[in-house]
Amino acid sequence: MFDQEALLEYLSSPEGGNQIVIGIIFLGAINAIFITYSVRSTYGVAKKEKEKLKIQQAKIDKLSPKQE
Repeated sequence: MFDQEALLEYLSSPEGGNQIVIGIIFLGAINAIFITYSVRSTYGVAKKEKEKLKIQQAKIDKLSPKQE
């Protein structure tokens, strides 16, 4: 398929090492983007639901007479 010795020699060279480091940084950046998106969407939905519940509770409190 391909020459493994040539590939290992390239990856052992400074150029190959730079490519490996760039690849790791790139994958880390993509991973950070996905984590940020999933956390934002999860907590964003929870925050919206909490706000809806507060509004709903305020409406209920407004309509029901207070018993003292």
